[in-house]
Amino acid sequence: MVEQAKHKKLWVHACVMLALMVVFHVIPPLGVITEVGMRLIGVFLAMLYGWTTCGMLWPSLMGMMGVALSGAMPMSNFLALSIGNETVVFILFIFIFTGVIDEVGLIDYIANKMISFPFLNGRPWLFSTFVIIGAYISAAFINMFAAIIVFWGIIYIVAERFDFKPYDKYPTLMIFGVTLASCIGGCVMPYKPVPLVVLKAYSTMAGVQMDFFKYLCFSLPVTFLVMLFYVLLCRFVFRPDIKELRHISVDFADPDALILKKRQKVAVAFLVTFIFLMIAPSILPEAWILTQWINALGIVGCLFFLLVLMHLVTVDGEPMLVFHQITKHISWDIFIVMAFVIPFAGIFTGEDTGIKEAIIMAMKPLLAELSPMVFIVLSLLIATLLTNIANNMVVGAVFATLLFTIGTNMGLEIAPIIAVLVVCVNLALATPAASPVVAMCFANKTWCKASDLYKYGIVTVLFGFVFAVAIGLLWAGIVY
Repeated sequence: MVEQAKHKKLWVHACVMLALMVVFHVIPPLGVITEVGMRLIGVFLAMLYGWTTCGMLWPSLMGMMGVALSGAMPMSNFLALSIGNETVVFILFIFIFTGVIDEVGLIDYIANKMISFPFLNGRPWLFSTFVIIGAYISAAFINMFAAIIVFWGIIYIVAERFDFKPYDKYPTLMIFGVTLASCIGGCVMPYKPVPLVVLKAYSTMAGVQMDFFKYLCFSLPVTFLVMLFYVLLCRFVFRPDIKELRHISVDFADPDALILKKRQKVAVAFLVTFIFLMIAPSILPEAWILTQWINALGIVGCLFFLLVLMHLVTVDGEPMLVFHQITKHISWDIFIVMAFVIPFAGIFTGEDTGIKEAIIMAMKPLLAELSPMVFIVLSLLIATLLTNIANNMVVGAVFATLLFTIGTNMGLEIAPIIAVLVVCVNLALATPAASPVVAMCFANKTWCKASDLYKYGIVTVLFGFVFAVAIGLLWAGIVY
């Protein structure tokens, strides 16, 4: 009965989305916004509503139909820009690549390694920091959902051993901390969905190649410091009772999991090679044949090369990659959303819509009274707030477009701001709608109260924003 009621609600939500699209078909053009622009605004509002109430996949498919019916371009052209886009193809196959890394149990190794160091004995806050660092590393390089499951398991073991009860402050803060580490770790590597979409939106508008090496030089230290800042918040602001945890001993690490197995070693080699191929064009001389080959292949070609090698390389008689077994790791929701968002961001602010001109005209009175720094901080703040009630990938793509459109008119250097924007839209922690990993946290009713998570989430987002902007803008200015 519950499922039937939920399914009936989907019909209502679908009708609301359709109504939004239809209404903007009949509203006459406003100012410089064209008829097509009005229709695309209807599609955009329908998508925001659908993503917030229904999920990501089928509303995005409705959005594709909405764009085709708006007169902006036929479906065949839209699909060429979406499914045929290099970034969209890349994200489909990166799920397979990271799925192989996940399947060999590398996260279990990282988790046990991070809690096995003898110097953690009797140091509860250092131990807590290493647990969160482990989740951060696992989310950054492998899979954020797997990182949450594994590191929550460690927290449950610690809670049971040291007599913590459900809803106690320490396990709640640690569960939330692992969630934060997974969110913020998800924007470290430029091949992760959110940074990839935002960087692609910027590079398309600016007409420049994505510089993965510069982004990595920015994201690693800034996100790591944001995560450590959360630990300081826990210790000196939230101040949980750590009970007998001050006598912690790390003897509960699994000895078998501390041995890096042969398949895990091969997986690490593939991961390191992949990261090198991503950043090589930015650090190697252009005249080198290797650099020319990597540039010719592009990020998708390099990924295909590694996937073919994974299929050919055998360990203990079994190939590293069997395609039909690993496709379960593909997140179709994320793939379809990206297939919609990446082309839509460019179409929405294209010359045929008048939307970009309308935004500039609407913002001019405000910009006349604001300094460039105030504009930057205000834009990043609004993006951070919106990402806690809407999809962070979408918010990032939209604000990358707005920042480029308005910022270039102000004479700003946009690339450093875009890098900070990626971090800000990953501070999606305050509500269940903020991101799937936060929804998992709110669903963990056995250990966490929703009221506590709202409180810790709001405080962490606000403090994290101040820290990320203050440190991030300074460091991004140096890197870029």
